[in-house]
Amino acid sequence: VDIKVLEEAVVLFYRSESTQQATAHQWLSQVQLSPQAWQFCWELMRPDKSCEVQFFGATTLHSKLLKYWHEVPKEMHEELKQKLLQAIVAFGGGPKLVLNRLCIAFSAFIVHMLEEWPTAIEDVTNTFQNQQLPNLSVNTQIWIMMEILGGIPEEANAIYTSVQRAMLRQEINKRTGFILFTIDTYLSVKCDAPGLEDEDTASMLRAVKCGGLWLKNGHPMDSCLKFAETLLKLVNKCYWSCVQGDGCMSADENELAEVCLETLSVIMIQPDAHRYPNTALVMIRMFLDSLTEIIKAEWRENNLNEDIAVGIYTLLIASIESQSRLLLTGIASDSTQHRELYTRLIEEILQCTNKPGIYPVEESCSILAMGFWYMLQDEVLSLDSDAQRSKCLEIIRPLYAHLTKVLVQKAQQPNEVSIERWSADDLETFRCYRQDISDTLMYCYDVLHENLLEIFAVLLDEGILAVRSDHMNWPKLEAVIYSMCSIAEHINVTENKVIPKLMHTLSEIPYETLNEKLLGTALETIGSYCEWFKENPPYLPQAIELLVKGLNSSMASQATLGLKELTRECQMQMKYYAEPLLKDCEQSLHGGRLKNAESVRLMYSIGRLMSMLSADKIPSCLDLMVSPCFEELQLITQNRTQSEATKIRTLFRLNMVSTLYSSLNTKGVQQENTDNIAQPVLLVMEKTMPIFRAIGEMWIDDTQIIEALCNSLKYAVTNLMNDCKPMLPDLCCLIVSIFQTKCVCPAMDIAKTCIIMFYNDPDMHSKMHQLLVEIIIYNIRHFEQIPENNFSDVSDLLESFFALNAQIVRKLSVAYSRGDIDCFKLIHFALKAIVLPESGPVKYSTQFLSHFIMQSRQFPNMTTTIIERGGQIIQTTLMCIGSLTPRTQVEVFADIFLSINKKYPQELIVWLKVLATPQFPTALVSDSEKNAFMNTIIREKVNKRIIQGQVREFSAKCRGILEKI
Repeated sequence: VDIKVLEEAVVLFYRSESTQQATAHQWLSQVQLSPQAWQFCWELMRPDKSCEVQFFGATTLHSKLLKYWHEVPKEMHEELKQKLLQAIVAFGGGPKLVLNRLCIAFSAFIVHMLEEWPTAIEDVTNTFQNQQLPNLSVNTQIWIMMEILGGIPEEANAIYTSVQRAMLRQEINKRTGFILFTIDTYLSVKCDAPGLEDEDTASMLRAVKCGGLWLKNGHPMDSCLKFAETLLKLVNKCYWSCVQGDGCMSADENELAEVCLETLSVIMIQPDAHRYPNTALVMIRMFLDSLTEIIKAEWRENNLNEDIAVGIYTLLIASIESQSRLLLTGIASDSTQHRELYTRLIEEILQCTNKPGIYPVEESCSILAMGFWYMLQDEVLSLDSDAQRSKCLEIIRPLYAHLTKVLVQKAQQPNEVSIERWSADDLETFRCYRQDISDTLMYCYDVLHENLLEIFAVLLDEGILAVRSDHMNWPKLEAVIYSMCSIAEHINVTENKVIPKLMHTLSEIPYETLNEKLLGTALETIGSYCEWFKENPPYLPQAIELLVKGLNSSMASQATLGLKELTRECQMQMKYYAEPLLKDCEQSLHGGRLKNAESVRLMYSIGRLMSMLSADKIPSCLDLMVSPCFEELQLITQNRTQSEATKIRTLFRLNMVSTLYSSLNTKGVQQENTDNIAQPVLLVMEKTMPIFRAIGEMWIDDTQIIEALCNSLKYAVTNLMNDCKPMLPDLCCLIVSIFQTKCVCPAMDIAKTCIIMFYNDPDMHSKMHQLLVEIIIYNIRHFEQIPENNFSDVSDLLESFFALNAQIVRKLSVAYSRGDIDCFKLIHFALKAIVLPESGPVKYSTQFLSHFIMQSRQFPNMTTTIIERGGQIIQTTLMCIGSLTPRTQVEVFADIFLSINKKYPQELIVWLKVLATPQFPTALVSDSEKNAFMNTIIREKVNKRIIQGQVREFSAKCRGILEKI
C-alpha cells in the first residue's frame, strides 16, 4: 500500500463532504483488513504525520489486534509488545486521542496474551506504578496505566478469540481484586493529600472509571467495602473543599464525584448483590453516614451543585431497588438498628421527592424517586403472607399519605411571573414529569384507597382558600384538581362525598379571573370522571355547563375531549340535554374559533347527541351540522383547484364527515321503533355519493385524501351494517373507479368490509363477487408492472391485498372456485411477498397461503393450483427460513407446513426432498440437520408450537447461529 495515497485518503475522510467520506471510508476499511496493515500502521504513527493520520494508524493497530490476532506469529509477540510500549511512551505527551487508542490496543494485546503471559496485568501495573518509563510524568504514567487496565474488561468482551468468552471473562475476573487494591492504594494516598491538583484530578478520574469497568463483570460485595469507603472519602473531598471556597464545584471536581457515585452504584447493582444482604446494609449505612450532610447542604432550589445531589440520590435509590426484599425486611423488622436504617433511607428518598423548587428549572432531583414509590408499594402488595402484607401496609400508609401531599405540591405549575424563564423544552419536560406524578398518585391510591380522597378533600379546601386570598395562587388549586383527575379511573362510581364536592367546586370557580390552565384542567377532569357521571346523572348539568364554557374559550381542545368522553360513556343519561347542547355545539362549530382537530372531535359528540333526537328532528339538525362540509367539498370539486390549501380543507371536511359517520346511529338509543326509519347516515350518503365520486376523481393521486375518503365510507358501512345495503351499488362503483386509476390500500380495506358483510346476501352476491374479481384483476395488473427487485416499493399494497384475500379465502373460500380468479397468479405474488424484508407482507401473504391450502381440497381448481405450485411454495418457504426473512419473523412459516401436512401429506414428503439439494437453503446447515428438520415437519401435524420451535432452530442453524430452544 502506498503510504502517501493512504495519508491522502485519511485526510479526505476527515476533512471532506459526506459523499467523499463514504467512498474514503469504504476504501480505508478494506485497507485495514489487509495483512500489510500490521506494517503500515507504524508508518502512519511517525512523529512527522498529522494528528488524523496518526489516529488512523493507532485505530488500525487496535482493529487488527481486536479481530486478526491469529495473523501474528508467536515469535513476534514480544516484539509487538515492545513496539506498543514504545509508541505509548512516544505519544505520552499527546495527542491524547492517539494515546487513548494505543492504550486500548495494548489492553487487547494483554487479553490475547493472558495464557502465554499470565502475569501481564501485574507486570504492566508494576511498570507504570514504579515509574519505569522515561520522559513521562508520574500523573501521565498513572493515567496511561488506568487507561490500559480499564480497557481490559471491555476488550475481553469485544475481541475475536478462540477462547470461550465465559472462560476468558472468568480469567479476567480473577484479577479484579488486584485491580481494586491497586486503584484503592493510589486513591487513598491522593485522598489523604492536602489538596487536589488538576493533573491529579484527571488521573484519579481515570482510576475510578477503571474500577467501575472491572466491577461491571461482578465482584464479591464484601470485598468492595474498603474501595467503597475510599470512594466516599473522595466524594467528600471534592465537595467540601469547594464549599469552603466559592461554594461551587469545578467541572473536574464535579465529574470526579459523579463517577465515584456511579461506581458505588455499580457495586450495589451487580448481578450477585442479593447474595450479600449484610454487606448491603453496611454499605447503605456508610452511604447515609457519609453523604447526607452533602444532601442537606444542597437541599434548596437553584443550588450550585445540583449534579452531586442527583448522583447521591441516584445511588441511594439504586441501592435499595437492588435490595428490595431487604427493604421489606426493614419495614417489618423487630431489630431497632434495621428499622432505624430503613427509616433514615425512606426519609432521604422522600426528601429527594420533596426537593424545593419546580422541576426541571429550579431542581432536577425529584423525578429520580418516582420509580421507587412504585416499587415499594408493589413489593408490599405482592407479599404472599396476608399477615405480613397487612403489617407492612399499616407501616407505609402514613408514608404514602405524606407522599401524596408532597406530590400535589410538586405538581404545581409555574405562575405567570416565573414561567417567563421557561423554554419550550422545559415545559414539555414538566408535562412528562406531571404524568409521572399522576402515575405515582395511582400507586398511592393502591395503598391508601378512600383515605387518599380524604387527603384530597383537605387539600381542595386549602386550594380554594389560597385562590380566594390571592388569584396568583391558582397553581395550588390547579394541582389538587389535576391530582384528583389522575386517580379518576380508580374511583368507585358509588363515591358520594369527595367527588360531589369536587364537581361542585369545579362549577363554582371564577375561571374568568384566573389563569386559563385552571379551566383546562377542570375540563379534563370532567372527561376523566365520565363513568362516575353515568351513575350520578344529577351532576351532569353542572358538567355540561362547564364544558360549553370551555368550547368558547382558549381551552376548547380540553372541552371537546371532555365532551367526547361524556357523550361516549353517558349517552343515554344526556338525552334530556341533547337539544340545547347540540345548539351550543353548532354555535361553536360555526363560530370560527375552533381548530380543525377540535372541530373534528366535536363532531363525534354531535353524532352521539343527534342519535338521541326524535326521528323528525334529526334531518334539520343534520342539515345544520354537515351541510357546510358538503357545500365546501362540492365547491372545491367544481373549481378543480388542487393546492395545499384546498387539500387541507378537503381533508378537514372529510375527517369531520368520518367522525360523524362513526358516531351517529339511532339504533339502540331510540325508545320508539326505528326499524322502518332510514338511518340518518344513510340519508346523508344517498345525497352526497356524487361528491365522494368527484373527490375520488379529483384527488386520485393523493393517497392522504383517498385514505380519508375511504375511511369516511368505511365508518359509514361499519356503522350502518345491513342498513347500508341500498348504497352498495354506488359504493362498489366508487371503489372500482379508484382501482381503475390507482391501487390504494384504504380502498382495499373498505372493499374487504363490504365483501365479508354482503357476499352471502342473495341480492348482493353477484355485485360483491364482481367487486372481488375487479380488485384482484387491477392489483395483479399493477404487480405485473413492478420490476423483479422492487416489490418492497409496494409492500404496503401487498400487505393490504393479501390481508383482504386471507380473510376472504378463510370465510368465503367458494369465491375462488368459480374460475374467474387466477389462483396461480395469486400464489405467484404471495410468494413474491413472503420473501420481502417487511413484516406486513410476510405475515399476510403467509396467512393467505395457509388459509388457501386449508380450503383448497373443497374445490378442484384450488386443489390443482396447490398440486402444481406446492413444490414452489415449500422451496420459497425454506429459502425464507434459511436466510431471506429476519430470524425474529420466521415462526409465521409454521402455518404453511401445518396446512400442507394436513391437506397434502404425501405431496409434502416429495416437496421436502428439495432439502437434499447441496448447500440448500444455505451451506451452513448439514445433511443430518436437514433430515432431522424434515422428519419433524412430516411427523408433526397438529402442534403448532413444536413446528415453530423447529423452524426457529433450523433458521438459526442455516445462519450459523447456535440457539437454545
